[in-house]
Amino acid sequence: MVNPVQLNPQKPVQKSNRFVWFASALIVLLIFSAAALYAWIFVYNPCEVEVVKETSTMLVTQLTMYDGVFQVAVTASRTSPDHPVNTLKQIFMDTQEISVPACMQTAKNELLNYMGTVINAFQAYRAGEADATVRGWIKQSDAQYTNFQAELKAVNKCAPFCLP
Repeated sequence: MVNPVQLNPQKPVQKSNRFVWFASALIVLLIFSAAALYAWIFVYNPCEVEVVKETSTMLVTQLTMYDGVFQVAVTASRTSPDHPVNTLKQIFMDTQEISVPACMQTAKNELLNYMGTVINAFQAYRAGEADATVRGWIKQSDAQYTNFQAELKAVNKCAPFCLP
């Protein structure tokens, strides 16, 4: 009889640890993402809906006061006292002091730009500068006013998920 060839015993095939490693990494990533989202929403969230509404109301109130004084200042002559313009400057400074969430900073900046440009227009008017210069300031302030309104509307629409 012929001896059959003896085969060496084979070692069992080991399963790859790559699948286990990949699954573990995916689970850790999901947990980390959930924790980060939780932290952003409940700890940092800069645009809570109520805060955005309150801040919007404060900015619009400042704008309303400013526009009321603006209407009075428009009727003044070049030689009239500075009282309406000084009041505009005071409202401008008060608006600068309003604290806003990060997502509303652009809206506040547009409002402040509008107010500052109107003040510059009145100062140019009072100084006797050319009407074209004054109209240029007013045209610029109109664009800033429109930008403020658009930004305020956008922030109110996206809250609480606005990014600063």
